[in-house]
Amino acid sequence: MIAKKITIHGFLNEFKRRHEQMQDRPFCWVLGSGASVQSGIPTGGKLANDWLKELHELEDMEGRPIEEWATAASLGIPGFDYAHAENFYPWIYQRRFGAFKEQGYAFLENVMDHAEPSFGYSVLAQIMATTHHKVAITTNFDNLVADALSIYTRTFPLVCGHESLTGYIRANLRRPLVAKIHRDLLLAPLSNPDEIATLPGEWASALKKIFDRFTPILIGYGGNDGSLMNFLKTIDPIDGGMFWCYREGREVESKIAEVISRHRGNLVPIAGFDEVMLQLQEKLQLPFLLPELQKLNDNRVRDYQKQFEALTAALRKPGESPAAEEARKPVRKAAEAAVERLTKEKNWWAWQLKANAEPDPSKREEIFRAGLEDFPESVELMGNFALFKHQVRKNYDEAEQLYRKALELDPNQANNTGNFAIFIKNVRKDYDEAERLYRKSLELDPNDAFHIGNFANFMLYVRKDYVEAERLYRKSLELEPDQANHAGNFTQFLGSIGRFDEARELAVRASKRLHQEPKDNAAEIVFIRWLLNRAANHDGSQALGRLKVILQSEFIRSPWSFDDLLVALLPLLSENEQVLARELAEAILHEDKVRELENDPLWQAVEPIPLDQPWPANE
Repeated sequence: MIAKKITIHGFLNEFKRRHEQMQDRPFCWVLGSGASVQSGIPTGGKLANDWLKELHELEDMEGRPIEEWATAASLGIPGFDYAHAENFYPWIYQRRFGAFKEQGYAFLENVMDHAEPSFGYSVLAQIMATTHHKVAITTNFDNLVADALSIYTRTFPLVCGHESLTGYIRANLRRPLVAKIHRDLLLAPLSNPDEIATLPGEWASALKKIFDRFTPILIGYGGNDGSLMNFLKTIDPIDGGMFWCYREGREVESKIAEVISRHRGNLVPIAGFDEVMLQLQEKLQLPFLLPELQKLNDNRVRDYQKQFEALTAALRKPGESPAAEEARKPVRKAAEAAVERLTKEKNWWAWQLKANAEPDPSKREEIFRAGLEDFPESVELMGNFALFKHQVRKNYDEAEQLYRKALELDPNQANNTGNFAIFIKNVRKDYDEAERLYRKSLELDPNDAFHIGNFANFMLYVRKDYVEAERLYRKSLELEPDQANHAGNFTQFLGSIGRFDEARELAVRASKRLHQEPKDNAAEIVFIRWLLNRAANHDGSQALGRLKVILQSEFIRSPWSFDDLLVALLPLLSENEQVLARELAEAILHEDKVRELENDPLWQAVEPIPLDQPWPANE
């Protein structure tokens, strides 16, 4: 039987036409082992030949060449033909592993353990995640499709790796579907002839549902199982036909031609799976993933570091009770051992962790300098040392030298660029240069909520561009709703321009997200909440009690001003509260002003409230 053949260019154009004009009839992908070769997984034919070699080595007592030994009689496989061993994959698998199923499973797991999705799977993932062509049906056991969706698109598919899960398959899908008709690698995969001779009823129903809506594109599938192949031979012709991609130069078997003819489909000669997916990428003009992958990787590394640093910082604090303190001791030892192990692995981050753990500024500086001797070109360590010299040691000349050296080493380091912008604005007062640096930082990383918020402050207090400042504040909080610093800044901005209800709503949300550790942004938020409450003649004792706890603790203060907010709100307070508000603003910004608060009768009457105590529902 002769099946219709079309060119690869014809196929690509037809794909694009249907993609644009027939969204009610999307494509689905049917993948066999040939689609996994470029990901490092052998084809079924390669595995079949490898197993034959092992059986030959085990069983041939006469020393015959494998071509003479591997016959239907010696293997007990009716009709076996060594020249087409790939067609007998299930029978060879059964002969090799026999009744020892666990050995077979272990072999397959080992083969697929270290496989990584090839380039073609990255394109397939984009298509499945962003278009209506969301279904992949596969006879493979591997996780390449699901892995690619997770790695390249951060999309998690519905994976049906067992017939018992087919009830979750729907014709209209919100997310991609991976249908593993021979089961998942870890769910007793089906390889023996009797297991894959027929399609389980659950899968037959599910695939009929899929093919009623989707037009199949088969890639890397040789039709050597009875289950899917017999199903395709017996179901009614699929609307839209099918496209069966095969390797250019290979012979198309009659059984494939029969299926193609039955479904009024087309044979498409291709160079390979990765190659045809590359061609589809260009035909659909899909974006290159490199910038997004780099950002995802950088964010993942940064988040990993932040989480470990936050954990070790929390461990340095004493436990809330003697029992909690005892529980922390072995965990602290584990953290210290981890840092030492990292040091032996010659990683710059180990020096950063040591610096973080050192409370004495002089000793911390020594650690930074020792780290830069080991890693003189670490832009991360150099940038963090610059920040330390800037904010803690107030050695502005050396801080600037360090910032500039770090940016010479890597001009595209977004965080160092943003921190240098803060330095140039606050210390050097060179506002044009600061704006240039802010903008460059956000070009390098448009989703850095911290520096977006800092640029919002710049636009508000330096450029007086209230519209742009509000846009930037909102974007910062969309990206990181828990960023207390910029929540406080935006709250102060709203209060200073008389939008008191919005400001109070934001202050309430922000104060519920405060960390238990006293910080200047926590002081700012609860102070603003107290001001707004009292301006509206509401109780402010809950905010004031928490502010007392914060001010009785040590925390790093940043240069700031509450002047605009106080101008807007002080006229709404009593005379005594106006005095207290000014004193509190000074104490939040200057540690040496805290003691003066003790002379204020209103402050003396305030009962401290722990930061971890929940706020009352009506406050």
